[in-house]
Amino acid sequence: MIEAPETPHTHHHGHGHGGGSGRWFDIAMAVAVLLVSAGSLYVALHTGHTMEALVRENERLVRAQSTPVLQYDHGNISDAGEPQLEFTVTNVGTGPARIVWFRISHEGKSFSSVGSWARSTGKGSITFTSSSINRIVLAPNDKRRMVSWARPADAPGLARWKTIDRERFNATVEACYCSVFDQCWQSSLEADIPREVNSCAAPDGEARTEPLDS
Repeated sequence: MIEAPETPHTHHHGHGHGGGSGRWFDIAMAVAVLLVSAGSLYVALHTGHTMEALVRENERLVRAQSTPVLQYDHGNISDAGEPQLEFTVTNVGTGPARIVWFRISHEGKSFSSVGSWARSTGKGSITFTSSSINRIVLAPNDKRRMVSWARPADAPGLARWKTIDRERFNATVEACYCSVFDQCWQSSLEADIPREVNSCAAPDGEARTEPLDS
C-alpha cells in the first residue's frame, strides 16, 4: 500500500516581532497625535492672548489720541499790545473736551464764570465781552475766551479793572471735563496732572446740568 506523502507543516509565529512592532507603531502615532493636539492648543491660546493684548494696546492708543487737556491762561495785554484783561481756556490735548462745569474761586467765594466774578467786585455796571465755558465742547487746539475787558476810561470801571488785574493771581480755577469716550477728569487747568474721576459731579457733590452761577 502506497502512502500519501506527508505534507510539510509550516510553523507560524503569529505574534512575534511583527506584532510587537505594530503595537509600538500605534503607540507612537497616538503620542504624535497628542503632541500635535497639544501644540495646536498652545498656539491657539497664545494667539488668543496676543490678540487680546493687541486689542488692549489699540484701545489705549485710541484713547491717547482722543484725550483732551485743558489749559487756563490770563493776561493784561492784548495781541495788539493794548491794556486788556483776557481770561482763556485752551484745549491743548488730542481730543475734544466736553466741559461739564467750571468754577473760579476767590476769597472764599466761587463763581461759574470769570464774568460773574468780575461783576461781583463792586457796584455799578461794567462793560466787557464774556462767554460761558460750562456745558460746551472744545475741539483740540481750540481756545475759549471767557472774558475780554479793555482798560476802562472811567474811574469806577478802572478801579474794578485794576482789582481784577491784581487779584487774578490769587484766584483759583477748577473744571471737570470728559472725552468722547466718557473718560472724565478734574483739574486746576494749570501744571497739575488731571485727576481721573468716574463722572463730573458738581463741586457740591451732586450731578448738575446747569452752571453754578449764571
